[in-house]
Amino acid sequence: MVNAAQCEVVVVEHQLIVRRGVELLLRDEGFRVVGLASQLEEARALLGRRRRDVVLLAVRLAMENTVGLVEELLYADPDMAIVLYTGYNFPPAELAVAAQSGARGFVLKTSPAARLIHALRGVASGGHYVDPALAALLGEDASPSPLPSPRPTLTAREREIFALLADGLTGAAVAAQLFLSPETVRTHVRNATTKLGARTRVQAVAMSVGRAGEDAAGGARVSSLEPGLRSRAA
Repeated sequence: MVNAAQCEVVVVEHQLIVRRGVELLLRDEGFRVVGLASQLEEARALLGRRRRDVVLLAVRLAMENTVGLVEELLYADPDMAIVLYTGYNFPPAELAVAAQSGARGFVLKTSPAARLIHALRGVASGGHYVDPALAALLGEDASPSPLPSPRPTLTAREREIFALLADGLTGAAVAAQLFLSPETVRTHVRNATTKLGARTRVQAVAMSVGRAGEDAAGGARVSSLEPGLRSRAA
């Protein structure tokens, strides 16, 4: 994973107290905070002057402007790593639009500071990160279908790969950890992304992680019912 001291970060956040708090946190963790912006126009001017490694971009109520800036920045520099920093106050459909914009990471503002640091290091190394608390929201389909479609099933290997990608690992790191070739990992990701109907890898990761959380919750509910079921069967 990238050395924080070698990573230049720009923080875009409209609330002064949050902006300064994040700046202090990142500096304490060794990141080089090279720019602060409170407005999207200010960020656009700042980022247009020089390439940065990571942009931490707070999602505001003007979602379309935020997504537009992400797309604009990535058009100018496809390798730029952008992490969206958001609260719970956005509808799933709008968060899904953000997931399709090309941002590499999503972090909830109420999450522990360590999660934000982990996300920034992961995306700076070329990986993706989806906050577990946002995975279910980001995995929801933004455009409702008139007819229910069968829920696609991911293989155990595909779920395993997506879980590691969601934790910030790069494709190469996943391949090394699972003793697979990078091309095999890419093939699994492509196949699973197609199965899920996702438009981007980060959206596919979110859908996979969100589904895993739902399945785990469902399993917990079934387990809690088992004693009663057994007593009735007896």
